[in-house]
Amino acid sequence: MTRRTRRAPARTRPAVDAAPRIDVVQSDTPTGTLGGFTALLESATQEILAVTYWFDPAPHPKPYPVTVRFSGRRVDVKGQLSSGDRFVQDETIEEVVPGSGPISLTTRVRGINPGSWVVTAHMLESAHPARRPREQENVTPAAAPLGPAARLWRRWAPDASSEEPVSTCLIPFARVPGIFPGIWGTMATLGIAVALALQSLVISADHLALGPWWTVALVAIAVGIVSAKVWFMVLHRHEHLVNGWCIQGFITGATLTAAILLVVLHVSAGVFLDATAPGLLAAMAVGRVGCFFAGCCGGPPTASGFGVWSSDQRVGARRIPTQLLESVLAGMLGLLVLVAVVGHGPAGGAFFVAGLAAYILGRQGILHLRAEPRKTRLGGLVTAALAALVLIAAVVWLAR
Repeated sequence: MTRRTRRAPARTRPAVDAAPRIDVVQSDTPTGTLGGFTALLESATQEILAVTYWFDPAPHPKPYPVTVRFSGRRVDVKGQLSSGDRFVQDETIEEVVPGSGPISLTTRVRGINPGSWVVTAHMLESAHPARRPREQENVTPAAAPLGPAARLWRRWAPDASSEEPVSTCLIPFARVPGIFPGIWGTMATLGIAVALALQSLVISADHLALGPWWTVALVAIAVGIVSAKVWFMVLHRHEHLVNGWCIQGFITGATLTAAILLVVLHVSAGVFLDATAPGLLAAMAVGRVGCFFAGCCGGPPTASGFGVWSSDQRVGARRIPTQLLESVLAGMLGLLVLVAVVGHGPAGGAFFVAGLAAYILGRQGILHLRAEPRKTRLGGLVTAALAALVLIAAVVWLAR
């Protein structure tokens, strides 16, 4: 799993034949360099304007594109308006799914003067001349009764249909329907606390001293966090991205660190792994809830009743809740492993191997439901096959 910011099938388009638009000037310095980090810091401290437009997709035989034009003017200006006191910005959703319920489209306007703004938004005609000329008529402003989730989020984020002025804010504090700022870090921290608590429970049940075990766990977690960040930066070095984490990096760094410390501190590796397994799976279950409210790792929009209203940080819609599916998977496996370890006692690491293999196997199926396309189909098949073989071997070992 790569935890990163991802957009749905939507894009920002330059406005034409309208008021002057403020464009964002980005640094050519790679993000991996010192200059790139400086630019990133400046970007994080820059005030932006975040505002949302709501609409309902009308009946249509298949998904279709929608373009919304946002226009804004700063109202707390003293004297003559400058170029940074107004903007026009187009946002496009490439595929609106008919029957999927209320949809929110959020624009983030950068490069403007901070202050209080009045923003309006309206639909444009189809930006795809090859398609039917009145295709955009199959979209209407949100008028149908909103569900509880949509009503909550409409009150949470600034609405372009409101006459109330909207104030600029720092990027981390921008309000977007479906998104709670800082939720991912909060849930990840909670997950670590749950993992340590469950590990302590298992260790205490086996009448072992907590000191060496916690030393291994805490140091492994710290190294794993650093490894998750480094892994992400290396994986996305050509895109110059730093705002993400890779679970593969965390597992690799934490595992290698734990292996070294287990030898140095003379702690049984098998007992440590089995004692850690329930907490690790529970931590992933908690962390995936953070992903759901952070707008990452989600599924595509759907008209199915199975969908849950959520956002990808830009487009809010009823989606396949892949994060919640993975959370349920990890939580159920964590509970099963906890009962097995407490009832049976450690089994030389077999419970850890079986639980992790089952999680990886189930996760491969969930990954096919994500909106983010997989880079290779072969990699997923190989991973699933290896996980299945390891799971079978672990079950055979436990059944002896």
